[in-house]
Amino acid sequence: MKTYKNHPPVPKVLQEALKEYPALIADLEEALTGTGVTLFMSKTLRYDQFERAIALLEVCLESYWSDATEEVKAAEATGNTALIAKAKEKEMLMINCRTDSLGRGVGELKAFFD
Repeated sequence: MKTYKNHPPVPKVLQEALKEYPALIADLEEALTGTGVTLFMSKTLRYDQFERAIALLEVCLESYWSDATEEVKAAEATGNTALIAKAKEKEMLMINCRTDSLGRGVGELKAFFD
């Protein structure tokens, strides 16, 4: 995968939602280095990179959601209600990031590639 020097930042709405998980934000940032713009890049290529950025974020967020679901199962196996509640809270956050926050961050990504 090519790494772009001029790549989009993680959308602010995702940064805010994931502020308690800096490693996840760093992971998203790293994923976005696979997209970007170069001098004299055509509008078509910019759009392709925009689409790729969205796809990369979707894959990462889907993975976080899956991991959070597994954390809930593990917590439920312990019977520890505090641990279960915390795991379910994280799972809901990941669901919201994937289904809502990403959609609200698309405009910021589009502006970067325009």
